Amino acid sequence: TQSTGGCTVWFTGLSGAGKTTVSFAVEEYLVMKGLAAYSLDGDNLRHGLNKNLGFSAEDREENIRRVSETAKLFADGGIICLTSFISPMLSKESWPVSCTRKRA
Repeated sequence: TQSTGGCTVWFTGLSGAGKTTVSFAVEEYLVMKGLAAYSLDGDNLRHGLNKNLGFSAEDREENIRRVSETAKLFADGGIICLTSFISPMLSKESWPVSCTRKRA
């Protein structure tokens, strides 16, 4: 596996728009090229990390917060993290801060 600096690629859009399909295809391509990559989507997180969350506005916001933190950990570990989420609660101001690794 080639070493990368790690990053987060955030796919967002309406339900059924193909975010997860594209994310999984990109993941497969990157892995075939020898790059460490992993896709996070609502299905694989709602069965574990976020199984205690519902679909209220507050729970959706917490879901995205947890996804952002998880993606940051993957990126910090040198993995390309591909995320696929409906993100209506993500403000333009908070999005880059929540997903960007701060380097000292």
